[in-house]
Amino acid sequence: MDSILLIDLDNCVRCHACEVACREEHNLAFEGGPRWCRIMTVGPRQAAGELQMDFIPVMCFHCDEPACAEFCPVGAISKGEDGVVLVDEDVCTGCRLCVYGCPHGVMAYNEATRTAGHCDLCAVRRSGGLEPSCVQHCIGGALQWVTPEELATITRGEHTLMLGRTCYVSSKWNLQHDV
Repeated sequence: MDSILLIDLDNCVRCHACEVACREEHNLAFEGGPRWCRIMTVGPRQAAGELQMDFIPVMCFHCDEPACAEFCPVGAISKGEDGVVLVDEDVCTGCRLCVYGCPHGVMAYNEATRTAGHCDLCAVRRSGGLEPSCVQHCIGGALQWVTPEELATITRGEHTLMLGRTCYVSSKWNLQHDV
């Protein structure tokens, strides 16, 4: 397996740099356009006796068995050898079934192109040896592009949630996979 998107929930400062980088990289409209990367806010909540706000970067997990591909009636969605789920805009008819079928809500319909799309971990950048744009622009270090070996060293398997090609890690949250 190639690299994994590591999302360290403890380091996200909700600056939205990842969202801006994604929109810029993929030429997505800033007003009314699809959001392939977004920051969700959780809280305020009590954690260790303190009031706390948490920010969670959310983008496609590149599921092991992508439901979006199952919902696509024309086969526009496929999983590459590297585990990344891709949408072929030339084949997509814009029916939006994948948008409705994604259990994580990360597929988006693009009004401008009349096609569905989602985070592709910056396939073009990665083919040139670069990390995804969201990782490059993350000022808090919440987003990292790591190898499986680096992931094992960083997380040591504690407080992690692995979803496809994405791994969430936190020292504050007890992460469980209940999906």
